[in-house]
Amino acid sequence: MIIEYFHYIIDKKMSIGFHPKAGRNFSGRICVRHRGGGIKRRYRYIDYFKRLNSWGYIIKFFRKSFSSSIFTLIIFEIGLAAFIPTVYGLGKGIKLFSGIPPETIKPFNGFSLPLSYLKLFDRINNMELFPYSGAKICRAGGVSAIIIAQTNGIYTMKLNSGWKLFLNEYCFAILGRVSNIYHISVDLGKAGRSRALGIRPTVRGVIMNPCDHPHGGGEGRGSPPSAQKSPWGWFTKGTSSKRTKIFRDRKKLYKENI
Repeated sequence: MIIEYFHYIIDKKMSIGFHPKAGRNFSGRICVRHRGGGIKRRYRYIDYFKRLNSWGYIIKFFRKSFSSSIFTLIIFEIGLAAFIPTVYGLGKGIKLFSGIPPETIKPFNGFSLPLSYLKLFDRINNMELFPYSGAKICRAGGVSAIIIAQTNGIYTMKLNSGWKLFLNEYCFAILGRVSNIYHISVDLGKAGRSRALGIRPTVRGVIMNPCDHPHGGGEGRGSPPSAQKSPWGWFTKGTSSKRTKIFRDRKKLYKENI
């Protein structure tokens, strides 16, 4: 009973409850379509930096409302407590290390450590784009990346999408695969669950008016035009949405910082 109350106090101090903002900006205009409503949620502050150089013990698991993965409450030997992403296959009471591991310790799933301490073809998640920037990549449930190359302190990652990402050897990552690997196969089952999650109905463009969508108008059940577009006129079939200039400049920045 005392332990459960201790967990409740930590969860209360490290989280905040609020209602979703329904995808609207400060003036009330819709900026993100198909969002609105939903039940009250609880946001837990997650530690994405993981540079404590200390051992910690897994105490309890939590589901986060704003992520498809599962998070765990970990208490470190130095006295700090934090919510961290959970790796598939871990359980309560397991001892994990966060930081630069000792040479006598062989890293295993759940360790948070720099890329320079990992081997080729290791499966990792929650990587940093730049050192000390916090985890930004591979945070969803069940995803991971694989180290496929290493040259002059630059590690090449292959993501689930097939993209290749170039990271500095001082960037931190978690060894293993993100938990909740079956999230992709979840079927909500009814409209009520979608509305509780804040998802509003989606209307097809072909049944709209011409003023509302490029596919709209026509007589009866018309089909979309040969070049399918988004509501804002972007081509959605056969064209890439990758912003190549941003990634090209980022890769150049990596090489300059070596």
